[in-house]
Amino acid sequence: MSFPNIPNITPTISVTTPQTIPLLLSSIALEELALAHIINAEAEKLQFVLGTLPPGRTTLSPPVVTISNLLTVNSSVQRTLRDVIKKEMLLEFKFENVLDLLATITPPPTATITLNADPTTVCALGTGAPNNSVLTGQVLVNGSPPPAGTPVTFTVNDIFGTIAPNPALTDASGNFTATFSSTGDFGILIVTATALGVDSNSVTINIMNCIG
Repeated sequence: MSFPNIPNITPTISVTTPQTIPLLLSSIALEELALAHIINAEAEKLQFVLGTLPPGRTTLSPPVVTISNLLTVNSSVQRTLRDVIKKEMLLEFKFENVLDLLATITPPPTATITLNADPTTVCALGTGAPNNSVLTGQVLVNGSPPPAGTPVTFTVNDIFGTIAPNPALTDASGNFTATFSSTGDFGILIVTATALGVDSNSVTINIMNCIG
């Protein structure tokens, strides 16, 4: 036996398994659409011969259709529909294979982040104490902690204060800690943590004017 010499294909096309599934389903849908057009054309062929189509510029030759002519057209339609049925069976097998492939794909990991603030009411800088709120939380991926050192960033309005460290890093259990420090203005601060592209729940810190 000889070994085939397959040339290199340029450019290299890299498609992952999850990316192939919508492509395969699209190809099945397009082939089904093509078969539907063929079936419709065969039906119109019979209608034309039987004279049930609206009149048009196309005429029959010979103008008189005999029983033999009808049987010939019917036989032609049957042969075409048999080929369509064979193709439908192949598409069914293809679709079943896609479903089997879909079952082998592991869903992407889902991260969840919890965030807490303590206390939730602080004093604006220079108006009393406390001026700080401790932010704690945990990052889990499918119920398990991510690798230690996963960065967690915080949203903060600079007119109210700062959060440090930002980003905070998770420990081996997925826990993280940071501190909000008031810098003078008072109002309502909403803080959200983000890790692995997922946002946490929002926590509200009330920054009060504690003088008087």
